[in-house]
Amino acid sequence: MDLNDIVVGIGDIKVAKGEEDIVTYALGSCVGVCMYDEVQGLGGMLHAMLPSARNINPVVQPEKYVDSGILDLYNRLENMGADASNLKVKLVGGAKMYNYKTSMSEVDIGKANVIQARRLLRKLGVSIVREVTGGEVGRTVYFTPANGRVEIRSTDNKKEVI
Repeated sequence: MDLNDIVVGIGDIKVAKGEEDIVTYALGSCVGVCMYDEVQGLGGMLHAMLPSARNINPVVQPEKYVDSGILDLYNRLENMGADASNLKVKLVGGAKMYNYKTSMSEVDIGKANVIQARRLLRKLGVSIVREVTGGEVGRTVYFTPANGRVEIRSTDNKKEVI
């Protein structure tokens, strides 16, 4: 980590323009949505915990949820000058970190987060150009919005650049 990195917490969004790097730690079942416009050299990252804020009223922290968080990130980037037709996404996380069982079925929050992200991004017309999701490992994500570079460091000591 560089001292100049912009840190995204859990249930948080950060945006940047230029060569600033954005980093988030401890992506397990959460999803990291790295959205960017290479032409304008700007982008942002969402670290969302849960799939939907649909039944939450009022939504106090929209960044906590995939659906409201992606909309918030999309709007922030447009307000910074991003062209919606240039926006792209790299999606990371959505691991199955724990086995939760109810009387009816097994709950996989990570998978639900990824499905919700794909659904909303498709609806917005934003392409997912790369995706590293699922599995059973935690991930730290370093994102350079100016060029869309994403470096992923996993708890199994693997490093990948997408």
